[in-house]
Amino acid sequence: MTATVDPITLNIVGKSLQAIAREMAANMRRASYSSVVREARDFSVGILDTEGQIVAQAEMIPMQTGGISEAFKPVRERFDFGSLTPDDAFIMNDPFTGGQHLQDIFIYTPVFYGETLLGFAASVAHHVEVGGGMPGLNAAATEFYQEGLRFPASRFSRASDWDGGFVESFIRSNVRVPEKVIGDLNAQFAANNTADRRLNELVERYGLATVRNTMTAIQDYAELRIRAGIKQIPNGIYTGEDVIEASAWGLDPIPIRATVEVRDDAIHVDFAGTGAQIAANINCPYASTISAVQGAIRGVLHDDDIPFNGGCNRPISVNIPYGSILNPRPPAAVRARMGPACRVHNALIRALSAAVPDRIIAPGFDTTTAVSLSHLDPDSGEYGVVIEILGGGWGAGPGFSGMNGMDNPLSNCANAPVEALESEYPYFRVVNYELDHASGGAGAQHGGHGVRRGYQALRDNVVISAYSDRFNRGVDGILGGGGGATGAFIVTRADGSHEPLPSTTSVTLQTGDTFNVHTGGGGGYGKVIGDRL
Repeated sequence: MTATVDPITLNIVGKSLQAIAREMAANMRRASYSSVVREARDFSVGILDTEGQIVAQAEMIPMQTGGISEAFKPVRERFDFGSLTPDDAFIMNDPFTGGQHLQDIFIYTPVFYGETLLGFAASVAHHVEVGGGMPGLNAAATEFYQEGLRFPASRFSRASDWDGGFVESFIRSNVRVPEKVIGDLNAQFAANNTADRRLNELVERYGLATVRNTMTAIQDYAELRIRAGIKQIPNGIYTGEDVIEASAWGLDPIPIRATVEVRDDAIHVDFAGTGAQIAANINCPYASTISAVQGAIRGVLHDDDIPFNGGCNRPISVNIPYGSILNPRPPAAVRARMGPACRVHNALIRALSAAVPDRIIAPGFDTTTAVSLSHLDPDSGEYGVVIEILGGGWGAGPGFSGMNGMDNPLSNCANAPVEALESEYPYFRVVNYELDHASGGAGAQHGGHGVRRGYQALRDNVVISAYSDRFNRGVDGILGGGGGATGAFIVTRADGSHEPLPSTTSVTLQTGDTFNVHTGGGGGYGKVIGDRL
């Protein structure tokens, strides 16, 4: 730990940095335009030091928060920070140089105190529309060119390139719902401006040296805490495996294999033996796999109050074969990358269950179920596009049942209210939304239940694009617990006929047709009540 920061100062200034990140998140949500940001809260924010390491962040989307520093690497490598000014900004969403999928657009802005570069404000949001072959979500994509706009790490001037300048105009001209996309990008700038203002106030109060030293010291502190937690895991080599379904493309399940080596206070994870990338949208970029590893390891440590910053990642090393589904070569499509990322999480939890069984819960549905509903108004020529993220059941654990209808552990999207959707999008309505009480696995502790949600078209030619997983086989319980139910997509036509659909699909609804989503349940823990474990 940095000797120039005493423990009391570290705690006070460190908590202040955390408070700034939380205020960034609150302001971004208030300023946002799309329901996926405003209601589902599919965004993240953070503060970086001058090297691009995360210092503090709000408790938002683990997949995104774990990737903020990774996405900043090409910025640090390509640009001269000595020439930066407060007017500069960076944009990035390239999944092959540290980004996630194209919908997650990162905005970084430098924070100066006087002439001194203090660090960077960072924000990332899942944007409802980024162009590509279909509105919102191209389920049929086989390469990223079909998925939307790709921004390599790029520097631009906020004064001349935004607010009607080239960068804003370029984006506005290439997306179907420009007001929502530009509105959400402006919300990202608002969040970053919050960090700039509050960090300068923090320096005014505690001094430049104290704030900068705390940025370093708090990462060193997090590293010490993570290493102490890893030391509680017995040394050894542990293996775990799960699969991502690929029947939607006529393929066998794709294995996700993890070998976890625990050596004193460090962990190495190797994904040798994992399946190759495929010509579909479920490939998982390198940065997403890294984030999934970090999230899984943090989840099994005994301490739950460790600050999440760049220091947490220092004891963890990862090998991911290039060309695998977890580290694909371009131009792989990556829109549904959360599916294999969740299986990374599951595989690591399975592996570590042999080492720390008291820290393990049964697997859950653990799948992002994303549904895009779009409609082109034939009179105005304007699009409506909305993205829905639906959760399933979580696995049960020792002494507690699984949670119902929750987004997967690597995500943290909230439940978008039906009223908020129907008041803004007149081309569909939600005709049912309920827990599926038969979906959670039985056991001494019951697995969480999935949900059922139905979208009925109120106009002709409403286009649905969607993806999920675990449609063929539900999750297993542990220690004698029962398995969870599978998910499903089913179209009910206006004439009453039913059409089951694959786990990645696109379909056009006419007036009166309903698209039904079923998410699966979590696994049960232990034998049914009355039996001895």
